[in-house]
Amino acid sequence: MPAHRLLAVALISTAVGAATALPATASALQPATASALQPAGRTALAWPPMCIDVSNNRGNGTLMYQWQCDSNNTNQKFVIDNGLIKVEDTIGRNQTMCLDSSNNRTNGTRVYQWQCLGNPNQLWVVRRGAIILRSTLNSGNPLCLDVTNDRGNGTQVYLWQCDSNNTNQKFVINNGQFAIKDTLS
Repeated sequence: MPAHRLLAVALISTAVGAATALPATASALQPATASALQPAGRTALAWPPMCIDVSNNRGNGTLMYQWQCDSNNTNQKFVIDNGLIKVEDTIGRNQTMCLDSSNNRTNGTRVYQWQCLGNPNQLWVVRRGAIILRSTLNSGNPLCLDVTNDRGNGTQVYLWQCDSNNTNQKFVINNGQFAIKDTLS
């Protein structure tokens, strides 16, 4: 096929694709549509609601990160039980998984899931929207769960010195999900 004919076919395909409507679920995620759904007097957020997520892997050492909230995503469902933050779909299985901070007590320590043992790396306190590593509460430098300044899928979750004014450390816990507060409308 001559090059000019290939170019014409490509242009027609692009034009047809641009005019094709997105399915309702996909179009609901588009920024223009989302801003049209904002209540009067509120502005659209720059990102969708984000939640803490454990990925599909239920093995020791799997890192925690943030991902767009989905109420049907079992990777985003947790149960707080006597200070342990358990991955809900592992409860009652051979190996219940918990949010774990490792033995490090410094800014930037990655947070992951580990088999629930009830050790100091796995005991948390929820206070005014902050999720605090219990063993650091009386240390003079308490450490909180922190989501960094980025709000993209796959962005790391780690420990950082608690700061009540830091929006990276504010969560809303609802129906087992830990949503990042500043991503909620």
